[in-house]
Amino acid sequence: MKTPAATKVTTSAPNSANSIAGDNLTPREARVIDALWASMGWVWREDIDRIAGASNGPHIVMMLRRKVTGDDGIEMEQVDAIDRDGKHCRPGRYRLTEAGRQRVAHALKVSYLRLLWWLEPSKRQRQPFGIVSA
Repeated sequence: MKTPAATKVTTSAPNSANSIAGDNLTPREARVIDALWASMGWVWREDIDRIAGASNGPHIVMMLRRKVTGDDGIEMEQVDAIDRDGKHCRPGRYRLTEAGRQRVAHALKVSYLRLLWWLEPSKRQRQPFGIVSA
């Protein structure tokens, strides 16, 4: 008796955790960087998880540090708190540093220029954002 061949699993939609949005950011990373950019203060780790749509917020922040902001671009702080059971805990929260904000702004400019180049050949000569070509 022959062993049946393995069935190949196919999905109707790409895996959002691995797809590329913008400059090599996954949709989860893009949502988190957008939330950090929009917030002038701290964003709690639980909120990062909800925004990303996953329960691995620290990993997503680590990937954003590698891809966009650098290690010093996203600050993390653990705060003393008491949980609902009356026990001591140290929830984490994140925010963009000034250096991180500058790097995100630069990445957005580069993404915009690449998008313009790809979408409209007539705008390839235009240099928005005061960028001077060498």
